[in-house]
Amino acid sequence: MSIIKLENLSKRFGQKYILKDINLELHKGSVVCLIGPSGAGKTTLLHCISMLESFEEGKLLINDQFQVNQLTPEKEKEKLRKKIGVVFQEFNLWPHKTILENVAESLILVKKISKNEAIKEAKEWLNNVDLIDKINDYPEDLSGGQKQRVAIARTLVMKPDVVLLDEITAALDPELIGGILKIIKRLAKDGMTMLVVTHHMRFAREIADKVIFLDKGEIVEEGSPEMIFEKPQNKRLQKFLAGVLEKKQEINVYEGYEDFQAYHIGLLKRVKTGCTGYVVGAVGDKWFKCMGNAYQEYEKILKEKKITWKWVSYKIERFEREAQKKLGTQLQISLIPKEYATPSNFNIWEDTIILQTFGEMPAIIEIRNKSLTSGYLNYFDLLWDIGKKI
Repeated sequence: MSIIKLENLSKRFGQKYILKDINLELHKGSVVCLIGPSGAGKTTLLHCISMLESFEEGKLLINDQFQVNQLTPEKEKEKLRKKIGVVFQEFNLWPHKTILENVAESLILVKKISKNEAIKEAKEWLNNVDLIDKINDYPEDLSGGQKQRVAIARTLVMKPDVVLLDEITAALDPELIGGILKIIKRLAKDGMTMLVVTHHMRFAREIADKVIFLDKGEIVEEGSPEMIFEKPQNKRLQKFLAGVLEKKQEINVYEGYEDFQAYHIGLLKRVKTGCTGYVVGAVGDKWFKCMGNAYQEYEKILKEKKITWKWVSYKIERFEREAQKKLGTQLQISLIPKEYATPSNFNIWEDTIILQTFGEMPAIIEIRNKSLTSGYLNYFDLLWDIGKKI
């Protein structure tokens, strides 16, 4: 079922086209990421879909039945807007109301539900975005990342059919971005239908069912994350990706079971089909226990993408033996003498090194550095050759 469908939608300012012949379909439960350079028309497209701006040509279909075009009365648009949730860069919170009031107010004013019911639902969503302890605070008391989470809760409490998110991390400091992306990943996992404008390419690759590249108001190329990021066909897209992905080093930290699981699933979605991941260090079955039920999805992606897992360790335990039986030649193990064992666990995936700890709460330090990765890979090869292949 199509939640949103655009047919030849075009928007002009005077004689200049800002959007031209846009055809786009968003199915229930899908996540589509919209990427492109500044000025490509991404925000304008979201404004047209949410009916905050009009368009001159084409039509918008909602839930395969409600049609919006140039002649649709404003009164009819007002009804349809309730089906579409929008979260923009600007938080637009009421400064004189508490966080709880900011989220509950729309339910009372728009949906006309009782204050007690509105407060109950608002608390549920503030809990979902990890802000239940801030319900009596005011916006001025919150960080930028917390304000953005309030804005997300305020949108989702209305239970829209689809959520449009426009560069919601653009106004945040780097250290606050991870928490917001974690919330969006959780929503995607729960089946929320979303159209996401983002400049975070890795995030788009991990979360999207489809990626659309928009440039100069036109859809230039679209496809699966794998096709867009690994095999871009259009020269404009190739040039764009070369510009935004050119980073010599990036360091990120992920903590807790949910982030641990989401990170490893996202990693497999990001790496190339047929690649090899390298693992050094013995942690027994701790890694598998931290992955929990998410390991089933992890193993499924490994098989589908024909990824090889090469593992150096001085011992293997129950979960590891079971994994080797299931994966066959896709899991290769080299057993080394204990005196060569490393004091910690690390992985190497393409241009990324992953350092992992398994204390009371698992944690990941991710380092993206091609030169450093090359050095770690040389060390892995030495250990691999020393070990006994099983």
